[in-house]
Amino acid sequence: MPESLSLEFSNDGFATIRMINGENRFQITTIDEWNKTLDKVIENQDTKAVLITGEGKVFSNGVDLQWVALQKGDVPSVYVRRLQGLISRILIFPVPTVAILNGHAFGAGAFLALACDFRVMRPDKGWLNWPETALNLRIGEVLLKLARAKIPAGIAQREALLFAKRMTGDYAKRLGLVDEVVEETKMMDTARKLVNDALGRNGLGRKIVADMKKDIYGIELDLSKL
Repeated sequence: MPESLSLEFSNDGFATIRMINGENRFQITTIDEWNKTLDKVIENQDTKAVLITGEGKVFSNGVDLQWVALQKGDVPSVYVRRLQGLISRILIFPVPTVAILNGHAFGAGAFLALACDFRVMRPDKGWLNWPETALNLRIGEVLLKLARAKIPAGIAQREALLFAKRMTGDYAKRLGLVDEVVEETKMMDTARKLVNDALGRNGLGRKIVADMKKDIYGIELDLSKL
């Protein structure tokens, strides 16, 4: 399987993870690559934030359903556990994270974006969507916990989770699901500004950022099992 991610470090402390495999769906090999990439980010002590994006029309279309359907034995259950672990790892990552939604984010791709500290969307292209109820599926406990923590109760949860609405950038911002909606050419600069404004002049230590995220979201991870 070809590489699904690229990683670039900038001189101003940003690591950019770009999904480069078409629809950017998750398989077990994809999860392995994600965890190795995140390890590299951690190893780079100059990194102050992570920007996550895709290419073209798609941010991530989530689970590779065709691949899952071909798996046997305990592979599907292991896959689900490891995918939830990856999304949880991003949720409590020790530096700020920004999802730059260049295009569609469906299912696990939408949860990946939701796990980030900030989200930036385009006004013209791309849907943010959790399609589980439309597929007659329930959301598992780990991801439901994430959704309850990040999606405002009431109208936003009704639209996003119960009725699985496909949301444009403008609608997602109205519901409090994204922080900024800007033209594609301005997305990277907007993401950097969100991080710099959050960190302030003195920045924040990695340990306190990770500890506070664990406290807020109630997540502890054994990275050796990811």
